[in-house]
Order: sequence, then C-alpha cells, then structure tokens
Amino acid sequence: MKTLHIVRHGKSLRDPQIQDDDRPLTVKGIENTISVAEKLLEQYQAPDVIVSSYASRALHTAHIFARIMGFPHENVQANEELYLYGNKETAGILENMPDNVNSVMIVGHNPDMTYVANWFAAKINEMPTSSVVTVTADVKQWSEINKSNANCSFIES
Repeated sequence: MKTLHIVRHGKSLRDPQIQDDDRPLTVKGIENTISVAEKLLEQYQAPDVIVSSYASRALHTAHIFARIMGFPHENVQANEELYLYGNKETAGILENMPDNVNSVMIVGHNPDMTYVANWFAAKINEMPTSSVVTVTADVKQWSEINKSNANCSFIES
C-alpha cells in the first residue's frame, strides 16, 4: 500500500514589503493547519517522508504536520523546485521515491498542489489553504499509482 498526502500550505500573510518566499503563516493559518493535521492523524500514521517547498509558509506548514504526527523535524526535506515547479517536481519526487517508502507527504503551493491532486482525484477547482488530499493505492511501486487504482480522501479546516 502506498499513501501520498498532498498538502497546500496554510494561509499566509500578504504584505508587499515581504518577499513572496519569506511570507509567514497567519495566526489563522497556523490554527487551521493544526486542526487539519490533527484530523489527518486520526486516520493515518506519520508519513515516512515529508518534502516541502522551501518557502517559509510551506516549511512552517510541514513542521506543524511533523510535530502533530510525530515526524522528526530534522527529517523534513526542503525542495527549492517545489516553490515554482511543484507539479513537475512532485512527479519527479514520486518517480524517484524508493519503493520501500510507503507514505509520503508533499507540502507546496497552488496551483501546483491542486494540479497534482487532480492527477488522482475527481476535479478539485482549488485546494483551500491547509487542506490535504490523501491518495492511497494497493500497489508495490510508486510508479504504479494512477487515477484508476487510487482512492482519495480530502480534509480541510
């Protein structure tokens, strides 16, 4: 069984004086992310791997999930390419994921995370901030997951 958690970062501050990749989560973004992470933990164990965009809001979101789910913070991986090229990079991450890894969490930005979720799920217009689409498939290799054999669930705050 392979499990993929596709996470859109929490709501972030919009301030023209702050560079986009430095934008922090808002208090509401933190609260919503905690709520969603707690709901996810009720259904799933901590993932084997967490990969996040390097942007502050995405990394903070990833670390909230890590804390709630009991995943070691030092093992959260930041990936520069998830910041601007998330849909292509996510495909590459999955293609290169060792098959002994059974669960992966990808934390990124829209529209990329919505695009990735739509590879597997019914059409989602836009993943809300702090939301998670979880894809599960009874397969042995990451390369075998596709829309026809995947089951999807959705959690939002």
